[in-house]
Amino acid sequence: MKKLFGTDGIRGEANSYPMTIEVCAAFADALMYKYCDFTYMKPMIFIGKDTRISCSIFEHALAAKFCSLGANVKLLGIIPTPILAGYVTKYPAHLGIMISASHNVFSDNGIKIFKGNGTKLTDAEEEEIESLIDGGFKCKNLLGKAVGKSDLDGDGIKIYCEKIRKTFQIERAEAQKVKLVIDAANGSLYKIAPEIFESLGFDAVFINCAPDGTNINDDCGAAHPKAISEAVVKYKADLGIAFDGDGDRVIIADNYGNILDGDYILAILVEAEGLYNEEVVSTIMANFAFERYLESQGIHLVRTNVGDQYISEYMRNSEAKIGGEPSGHIIIKDHLPTGDGLFAALKVLEYSIKSRKSIAELLRIFKPYPSISCSVKVKDKSVIENEIVQVSIEDFQKQLRGEGRLIVRPSGTEPIIRVYAEGNDKLLLEDVVTQLAHLIENM
Repeated sequence: MKKLFGTDGIRGEANSYPMTIEVCAAFADALMYKYCDFTYMKPMIFIGKDTRISCSIFEHALAAKFCSLGANVKLLGIIPTPILAGYVTKYPAHLGIMISASHNVFSDNGIKIFKGNGTKLTDAEEEEIESLIDGGFKCKNLLGKAVGKSDLDGDGIKIYCEKIRKTFQIERAEAQKVKLVIDAANGSLYKIAPEIFESLGFDAVFINCAPDGTNINDDCGAAHPKAISEAVVKYKADLGIAFDGDGDRVIIADNYGNILDGDYILAILVEAEGLYNEEVVSTIMANFAFERYLESQGIHLVRTNVGDQYISEYMRNSEAKIGGEPSGHIIIKDHLPTGDGLFAALKVLEYSIKSRKSIAELLRIFKPYPSISCSVKVKDKSVIENEIVQVSIEDFQKQLRGEGRLIVRPSGTEPIIRVYAEGNDKLLLEDVVTQLAHLIENM
């Protein structure tokens, strides 16, 4: 089990291990050694951040260390993760570093790493970086003219917005007929979302667009869809769109406040793209009813481990065009090798307008199987490997009698064991999850 990396970079409480400036310095040493070649050019590293109060700590710590090792650093400021990923691929950068804890509370922070091709690190690469850090590896600090410099670069947002406007040729007259509520989660999209949706002509109400450093994801955004569900009904909107703190996830609500998670969004995109006899990539968490729907369309669902980097890795080595997670990471291969919540939302909107189907109509594509989930806080996530826990998981799986499935996994970003059950008998699911969660909690 990796000690530093979770399902999406490293993450934890800011100024507490592993999210400390000391760990940042160790990361910089290992990343410079592994990915920064001085042969043809001075290494270039882009750094972006979300709206958390602690982001400046890690932004400046990383920039200072990279410069001391001879790299030039571009500070992109507050930007969504997909803009950083796109910027890295557009310009000759060696690395992109996003300082964000995504959907976590403001007191947490994290580091997401993108290679020069815009992809995240593989498990093997993460293990190698951890090995270098554990071994105390240090690069040599350079002197004189060899040191790097950092400067501000604000072009990323402008370039991204121009690309979006060129990509989506939505008739203004049609857009004006659609009333939206947009929840920016007080995160990275708090400025960009209003600019994009207003420039395309949508009648939009914007909520949670006033970050103060401590209110990111605070009972809002994709991680807390109740806010967008209630807002859609309150403002009598046609649909609602909720992003997470760093803008790489999206959840949608129809005009009744019903929530469309990543499974639904992928199903809509399958219909929009006219896919047939192809692959769609999701994770072990995708609802079985979604898989059945894809089968009815002649499409094979490929399941990976939880984490959008696993989806991206599979897609990179296959013909699959779209993939995503129920949590709202949606990857459209022709756009970026990582999730982009705003782009995915506009794809759904574009199809709804062109097909003249409301989001409520699109919600009828399939009916998900009932599911129950629970997050159990633990001191040590290795409790999941305990023999008693493993035997109990097998016994509870048998109780579902082949009409459901049980998934028990450690969170990649928090000291939590997630228990998830899915099937036709909701009462049985509740009983199984409650008993198993109680067992894990008391181990």
